[in-house]
Order: sequence, then C-alpha cells, then structure tokens
Amino acid sequence: MSAAGIHPTAIVDSSARVAEGVTLGPYTVVEADVEIAAGTVAGPFCRFAGPTVIGPDNRFESHCSVGAPPQDLKYDGEPTRLVIGAGNVFREFVTLHRGTPGGGGLTKIGDHDLFMAYAHVAHDCTVGSNTIFANGATLAGHVSVGDHVIIGAFSAVHQFCRVGDHAFLGGFTVATKDCLPYMRTVGSRPARCFGPNTLGLERQGFSEARRAALKRAWRLLHNPKLSTAEALASMEGELGDQEDVRYLLDFIASAERGVILSRG
Repeated sequence: MSAAGIHPTAIVDSSARVAEGVTLGPYTVVEADVEIAAGTVAGPFCRFAGPTVIGPDNRFESHCSVGAPPQDLKYDGEPTRLVIGAGNVFREFVTLHRGTPGGGGLTKIGDHDLFMAYAHVAHDCTVGSNTIFANGATLAGHVSVGDHVIIGAFSAVHQFCRVGDHAFLGGFTVATKDCLPYMRTVGSRPARCFGPNTLGLERQGFSEARRAALKRAWRLLHNPKLSTAEALASMEGELGDQEDVRYLLDFIASAERGVILSRG
C-alpha cells in the first residue's frame, strides 16, 4: 500500500488492502477486512467497514458509510460481505450495508452506478449496472434492482421486492410490489404503473420495433376488458417470441409479492 494518496489524518487498519493509486481524503477511516482497488477516490469523512471489496475507479464524495453492519435485529456479528464493482459514484452521505446470514450474506452493487446524496442500500440487496439512484432513494433489505434502472428522489422499495431492467420509478414512489421492467411506476400508496418508459428506452438505443412490442404488451396488460390472466395469455400468444416481452412475462410469472399495475 502506498501512502502517497492518503491524507495524514486518514486512518487505515494494518490488515486493510488498499491498492496503489487509491486516494483517501481527510479523516476517512478504512477498517479491517476492507479491500479497495486502484483508482478509487474517497473524499473526507468516509467510513469503510468490512468485510467489503471495492472495485477500481469508484468515487466516494464525502461522509459515505460503506460496509456497515446491517440494520437487522437478528444480525449477531457474522462475517457477511459487501461487494462493489467498478466506476460507481457515491455522493454525500450514501449508506451501503453488508448482508445477513439469512439473506445469503452478500450485498452486491454492479458497475457505473450513480448514487446521489443520502441514497441507501440495505442488507442483502443486489443492484445491477448503469443505474441512477436520485437523492434519498432507499432500498429495504433483500431488494433486487436490474440494469439501467432509475429510482427517483425519496422513493422507497419494500423488502423482498424486485425492480426490473430499464424500469423508471418516479420521485416519492412507494413500491410494495415488484416494479415491471421497461415501465414507469409512480406514486405513493398505492403506486401505479403508467406504461413503457419510452424516452428512457429510446435513450438506451431500443429500436422502434422493440419499443412498439412493449407498447403493445402494455396495452394488453392495461386493457380493462381483459383479466390479468387473459392479458398475459394474449401477450404470450401475440408477442411471446419478442425477447423483451418474454423477459416481461417471465418477470411477472416469477413475482412472489405481485407486481405493480394501474389496475390497483
């Protein structure tokens, strides 16, 4: 470990593994069982607890709490983990907690995510890549978030819920069921789904044909003349060979808490 990028007031445990090229700001603390890869920058007053593994080129702006014990009364000090990928940005006062034995023991974050100020990822969550968590966005325990997801400011996702790939959650949304991939989910209790995230999908390079298939799938799901079972059957028969619609169907079929629709 080189001290060249480490401020004199930073405290680094002798067992921590901090690569060459890591920058640690004033009063930052790196505890035992923490591994930080090259190119990562931590601003002032950050705390890194372990066991935690942090990939390369991450940025922690300031006052981040990374790898703290889970907020779970059943947790009794077991050696669970937090694993963070590469190229993520964590702004002020972001909190990321390790897993619990009952949830698999692992909280995992992908690559190139942006966590704005005061975002929170609780124990045993899985977050994909290229996501955006706006200010105050919060995940309860055991939540799974896919790739290219946007979670609006001060939104909360209930424990054990899933958020599918390319989903958009509007600000102040309270999600107590699974949030459909590709769709816009907005609102407090009860949250509602408002159809495809058209602008976001276009920005992600979805072709007109792919977007049209998802719009058609949504019209079937949203059709008041069809029951949910009938709508799903129509989607299967008409659009089941479309990859995105297949993922949407499989997502709905595998939901354990139900999914959020505008049907209530």
